[in-house]
Amino acid sequence: MVVSGLTRGLHNPKSSVRARVFYLFHRFIKDNQREISLELAGTLLEGIRDTLTIRVELPEIDPNEPNDPLTEATSTPDPQLYLFETVGLLVRLFFRTPEQSATLLLSVVAPLLEELSANLRAFEEKKDVLPIVKIHHVIMALGNVAKGFPDYPTPVPDDFTFPPLPVFRNIAQAILLSLGEMKEFRVVRDAVRPYFINCVHHLRVDDS
Repeated sequence: MVVSGLTRGLHNPKSSVRARVFYLFHRFIKDNQREISLELAGTLLEGIRDTLTIRVELPEIDPNEPNDPLTEATSTPDPQLYLFETVGLLVRLFFRTPEQSATLLLSVVAPLLEELSANLRAFEEKKDVLPIVKIHHVIMALGNVAKGFPDYPTPVPDDFTFPPLPVFRNIAQAILLSLGEMKEFRVVRDAVRPYFINCVHHLRVDDS
C-alpha cells in the first residue's frame, strides 16, 4: 500500500530520504483526506507520533565570517514542518466528534508546549543559541499544525463545527509568553507571526 510505504519512509535512517517523504506524505494526505477513514486517520497519527520530536542541528559557523548563528540555524526551511501540517489535516477529520478531536490535538501539542517551557527555562539559566533555535522550531511546528485546519468559511454554514479552539487558545497563550521573554530575537518574532495569522484567518481563535 502507498500509505504503509510512506510511513516506513518517514522512519528512514537517511535524513535526505525522510525529508522527501515528509513532503510526499503531506501531499498524499492533503489530496486524499476525503477518502481517509477515521480509523486510518487515528492509526496514521499514532504511526507518525515518534517522528514529531523537534531536532535541532546547529550549523558550523566560521568565526572569521560575519554570520549570525541564529539566522544561519533558522534560514533553511525545515521539511519536518510538513508533518506538523499533516497532523492538523488528520486531526481535523475528527470534526464530528469535538471531544476526540481536542484530545488528539492536545496529545500532539502538549509535548511541544512542554519543550517550549523547558527551553525558556534553559535560556534563562544559560544565554545560549540552542534554546533560542529550539523555541523557534517549536513555535513554527505549532503554527503548521494550525495551518493544517481548513480555512474559516464565509459565511459560516449552520452546521459548521469549530476546531478545538480552547486548545489553540492555550497554545496562543504559551507562545505569547515565549514572545514576551524572547522578543529581542528576530527569529522568535518571525516564528510567532505565522501562528497568529493561521489562528485568526483559519481558526478565528480571537472569536469567543
